[in-house]
Amino acid sequence: MARCGLFAERIGRRDAILAAVALALAPKRAHALGRTADGGSLAFHLPWPIGSIDPHRIDDVTAAILGESLFEPLYALGEGGAIVPALAESDPEPTSAGLRVAMRTGVRTARDRPIDARDALFSIARARSLGARGWLADLPAPHLDGRDALVFATHDSAKLVQALASPLVAVVPTNFAPDRPDGTGPFRADKHGDTLVLARNPRAADGPAFLDEVIVRAAADVAASLRAFESGEDAIGWLGSGLHEPRPGARPFDFGAVAWPILRTGREAAAWDAPGIAQRIADGIAYSRLAYLVLGAPWPTQQEEGWGGAPCDLLVRDDAPWLVELARAVAATITRPSHEVTARPVPASDVVARRGSRSFSLLIDAARPFGATPLGAFLGLATADDLQTAAEIAKHAPRLVDGTARTLTRTMRIGVLGEVRVQGAHAADVTIGATPSGSLDLGDASRARRTP
Repeated sequence: MARCGLFAERIGRRDAILAAVALALAPKRAHALGRTADGGSLAFHLPWPIGSIDPHRIDDVTAAILGESLFEPLYALGEGGAIVPALAESDPEPTSAGLRVAMRTGVRTARDRPIDARDALFSIARARSLGARGWLADLPAPHLDGRDALVFATHDSAKLVQALASPLVAVVPTNFAPDRPDGTGPFRADKHGDTLVLARNPRAADGPAFLDEVIVRAAADVAASLRAFESGEDAIGWLGSGLHEPRPGARPFDFGAVAWPILRTGREAAAWDAPGIAQRIADGIAYSRLAYLVLGAPWPTQQEEGWGGAPCDLLVRDDAPWLVELARAVAATITRPSHEVTARPVPASDVVARRGSRSFSLLIDAARPFGATPLGAFLGLATADDLQTAAEIAKHAPRLVDGTARTLTRTMRIGVLGEVRVQGAHAADVTIGATPSGSLDLGDASRARRTP
């Protein structure tokens, strides 16, 4: 495949649609098969909050799973690991003032709002103010060059596109609201009670999804998806192929980790609130105690130290069933006589407030990486630990030899408990794949259906 500068030519849904048109004009044998991949719907239950989706938050696991179905950044990871233009028109162009990033013209969001450089400027500033301060610490704030371009006062093109390619720097409109997420991805998100409907976005910048819709229902517990998949209600089973028995014909998938569940210590932990203690506690939890939550590869268990502080609550947001189940398992494992730990689900707003003031002893949370590189992982965890410290680290990025998450947090007040993985099974008539970055690609998913 020919490459130009930093970018490789990519074949996306736009090219696939053109190919489909050409195929439609050619002699067919598809009628003999009686099936077509275009259209149809999928449904599954998700044990994560679906009330809002915010690509710029470091703790939004739903955005880590579904974000690439709704939003796009200026640049993105392409096939073979090359960084390619997404909402950007081409390579950054050198100018006397730095690097000029021109945006594709005529792009509109799923809710029919025009997207231009003003929205990109807003999105970068918003990402910097939320989860991406450390990631963008070494990137100068851009200025507008008309409505269709941004200029960055830097001449390091490789560093610029790497920073802008993170899903946590996705472009959203200036009126963005997480409870009504709007972007340029292959789907439009509509909330109906406890159901999130991802409907095909005909205005998608890279072409609309193949499916008509994806129905995402809130899971009451971690077993809800497996029950629905085993019974045939859902087309995708989260974390497995059935609760009691595998669904006949089910095909497994594993698109890897998109986030980490983390254990935090707070100032109410007193002497147990020190760098490295949270990871030491996490390393002492045997993999077998948490394996049913599909946390990734087993880790070597260190000495099972458990909790040695005063009896306390282990706080966790009450709208994330997977995290609640993990908190209960962790609390039961690390509790000791006279040092009891009790999992206590609380509203998400309470978690955010307590996390900001550090007024807790123990708290279960989540964090996302900024990208697939060791630095992206390190800065994701550092940001979850302390936003200001992460910004300082980014300005003097270390050379990482051991990039494993559990090693990176040994000097932090957070401990990695495993991975949040996009893993499970799908029905035999469903085809799904991964994006070049390795996450779930619902935009290119399809479902065979019989034609009349």
